[in-house]
Amino acid sequence: MPESPDQSSPISGQSEDSLHLVLMRHAKSDWSGEDVADHDRPLNSRGVRDAPAMARWIAETGFVPNYILCSSAKRTQQTAALMESYWKHTNVPTPRLLIEPPLYLASAKTILQTVERVSGIADEDGANFPRTVLILGHNPGISHAASMLAGHPIGLPTAAMVVYRCLTTNWSEALGHENAMMVDQMKPKLLGREHR
Repeated sequence: MPESPDQSSPISGQSEDSLHLVLMRHAKSDWSGEDVADHDRPLNSRGVRDAPAMARWIAETGFVPNYILCSSAKRTQQTAALMESYWKHTNVPTPRLLIEPPLYLASAKTILQTVERVSGIADEDGANFPRTVLILGHNPGISHAASMLAGHPIGLPTAAMVVYRCLTTNWSEALGHENAMMVDQMKPKLLGREHR
């Protein structure tokens, strides 16, 4: 698989044995409410459009997660809910959504430590081993985590995501650019009108 894939084309040759990590920033939020606390800011109309469009891209590329680990902020939870709604209405298996308060404005270190806990979370949940996990968070931490895994700077605008194939056998193994290969990335601006 190329390390610098075509950003608009689906990935082929995915292995069912591989682990995939998707890092995503929440969709565009509404800044019009001056008295609204940051944690409680909702999505704006663009964010409401972008989240399902990105869910469609995930479904088309085959990276629908088994688990979504989501910040407790309103804008991240709304992003996840809109994506789940799209998958549900298109008969795509819906991921297990877990709200993780430590992911709110988390650092890259905290984000990657959360990834390391996934196997234990699945065990406690009595679920099958998750092969694809999506972390839904905020900048600057989510972009910093993406950059650390890629080994070069990556800036994630709202609703953008990066997909990594993890060269590990278990989520508890620490990830870095040595054992995480970026296989695709997407942002709403790059999606064609047919995705809207």
